[in-house]
Amino acid sequence: MAFKVEKLSVIAAMVLVGAALVTYFFRGTPADFASPFALIGAIIVLIPLMRRTLGPPAGTLAAGNDTEILGMPGSIEDKHDSTSGIDLSVLAREHRRKQWTKAETVVNSILDRCIELAGSGIDAQTIAVLFPTNDGGYKIRRYRSRSEHINEDAVIYPGVGVIGSFLKDGLKQLKLEEILTDSMTLHYYRHDAGVRSLMASPIVVEGVERGAFIADSTEKAHFRDEDHEHLKVVAELCGTAVYYTYRSTEHKLALDRLSAMSSTEKHFLQEHDIEAVLDKLAEIIPFAFKCNRMTISLRNPDGKTGTIKRAWGVEADTLRGTDFPLGTRSLAAVVYDKNIALFRDFAEDRYEIRYGEDEPHSRELTSFLAFPIGMGKCIGAILLESQRPKAFSERSRDLLSRLVTSAGIAIEKIQVLHQTKALATHDGLTGLNNHRRFQQLLREAITRSGRYQEPLALVIADIDYFKKVNDTYGHRFGDTVLKIVAAKLQSGIREGIDSAARYGGEEFALVLEKMDAQSAVETVDRIRLQVSEMLFQTPQGKEITITMSFGIAIYMQHGRHQETLIQNADKALYRAKENGRNRVELYFNPGAKIKGAPA
Repeated sequence: MAFKVEKLSVIAAMVLVGAALVTYFFRGTPADFASPFALIGAIIVLIPLMRRTLGPPAGTLAAGNDTEILGMPGSIEDKHDSTSGIDLSVLAREHRRKQWTKAETVVNSILDRCIELAGSGIDAQTIAVLFPTNDGGYKIRRYRSRSEHINEDAVIYPGVGVIGSFLKDGLKQLKLEEILTDSMTLHYYRHDAGVRSLMASPIVVEGVERGAFIADSTEKAHFRDEDHEHLKVVAELCGTAVYYTYRSTEHKLALDRLSAMSSTEKHFLQEHDIEAVLDKLAEIIPFAFKCNRMTISLRNPDGKTGTIKRAWGVEADTLRGTDFPLGTRSLAAVVYDKNIALFRDFAEDRYEIRYGEDEPHSRELTSFLAFPIGMGKCIGAILLESQRPKAFSERSRDLLSRLVTSAGIAIEKIQVLHQTKALATHDGLTGLNNHRRFQQLLREAITRSGRYQEPLALVIADIDYFKKVNDTYGHRFGDTVLKIVAAKLQSGIREGIDSAARYGGEEFALVLEKMDAQSAVETVDRIRLQVSEMLFQTPQGKEITITMSFGIAIYMQHGRHQETLIQNADKALYRAKENGRNRVELYFNPGAKIKGAPA
C-alpha cells in the first residue's frame, strides 16, 4: 500500500515537474504565470520521497554529450547556421536549430529531474539515461554517479558487452544480481568501478523503444523488486515527458511555418508586379534552404526560350539574365516540358546541362532540387543546387513546393491582370495601343508639351488601297498585313518617348514628342519608305508591296486643342491621298518640302 502511495506521489510530481518545465522554457503562452506554482508544488511532493537519497557523489552531476535523438519525434536534423533578420526568419534553418536547441535544454532538465527522482527511491552508484545514436548504438545522455570513471563518450552497441546483451533483441527489463566481470565490460566506465549488480528499464512511449534507464551498484544482489518497479515507473514518466517535449517543439515549428507560409502567400497575392514576387523568392530561398546556388527562370512570350531572372551563389553573375532554349535535354527544359519536380544527385561521370551548353560547368555541385512554377502550364522553374550529395530532404521539398505554388499563383494572377489591362488599352490584333489609349496618351503628351514648351507632332496614317487587298487576298491576309505594318511603325519610333496606336481599321496614329515639323516629316518619311520596300507573300504565293499615306499636325502650330489637332492631322492625310498616296503631308503648309512619290 505504501508503495502505491509512493508511486502515485511520483506520478503527481512528474506531472507537475513536466508542466513547470514546459511552461518555463516555452514562454509566450497563457500558462506562463502557472509555472512557478507548478514547480513549487512538485518540490513539495518530492521532499517526502527523498528518503533513500544518494550520498555525496564522488563525481559530478554531468551533462554528458548532447546527441541527436533517433526515434524521438523532432530530433535535431539540421544544425547549420544561416543568416537571419528578415520577416520570414521562422522558415530558416537557424530558427529550427534554435528551437531544437531550446528543446534539448528542456529535455536535459527533464532527464536530470528524473534521475534525481529515481535516486530518491534507489540507492545506486550510477543512474544513467541512454539514448540512441545515429549508427544503431546507445550513448549516455545524462547521468549521476559516485564514480569518477564514467566514460561519457562510449557508445554501447547491441550484442557487445553486458549492456549490449540487454540491447541485442530490443530493449527489455533487466536485472543482474551478480556481475563478475570488470566494470569496463559495461562500456560506460573507463576503469573498473567495482560494479557487481545492475538493473535497467527501457523507455517506451506508444509502443516504441526510445532509450533506457540504468542503475548499478557495487554490492551483489543490491536491488529489490521494488527498486526495479520504481525505476520502471520513472522511465515511463520520463519517456512520456521527453516525447511530448519533442512533440510540442515539432508542433510549435509547424505552427511557425504555417504562419510564415500564410504571411508569404498573402505577400505574394498582394503583389501586382512579377519582379517583386521574384525578388521575394530570391530573398527567401537562399535563407531557408542550405544550397550553394539558386536560379529562377521564366518562360519567354515566344514559348521556345526561357530567361534566368534571378541567380544566387556559384557563378550567379554569369547565369543571371541568360536566355536558354526549351525543347532540349537540359534539366530546365525537362522541368518546363514535363511540368514535374526533379531531385537527385548529379551523374558523377559527366556534366549534366542545367540550362544551355555555354553555361559554366560547375562540377562541385553534386545534387539538385527543381520545381516548376505554374498551376497548369509551366511558366517558370526554380533550381536549387548543393555541394552536398542528397542535400534536399523531404521537408525541404515540401517547403519549396509550397513556396513555388504560392509564387506561381501570384505570378499567374499578375499575368492575367496584365493581359486584361492590355486588352483594355491595346489592340488585340496588332498589339499597339487602341483608340481609347491613344486619346489618353495624346492628352498626356499635350500636357507635357505645354508645360515644358517642347514640340509635339501627331501623325495619322493609312494603308493605301487596303480594301482592295482584303477583297483580293482575303481578310486573313489583310490581318497579316496589319500586324506587319504595326510592327514596322512601332520599331520606327523611339521607345519610351513616342507612341504608336491603331486608330481604327487600316488607320494608325503616331504621337512624336519633342519633335518639330521638319524632324517629324523626316522620321515619318523614313518609315513610309521602309513600308513601301517590304514584300508580302499572298496565300497564292504571289509577292506584293503596299504603301502608306501620312498626315502630320504640330501642336500649337496647327491646333491648341486635342480635337483640333486630330482633325488637322486627318486633313493632312486626306490631302496626301488626294495628291497620289504613298506620301507625307504637313497640315496647311504647301510650301514645305514634302518627300514621297505617287504610287
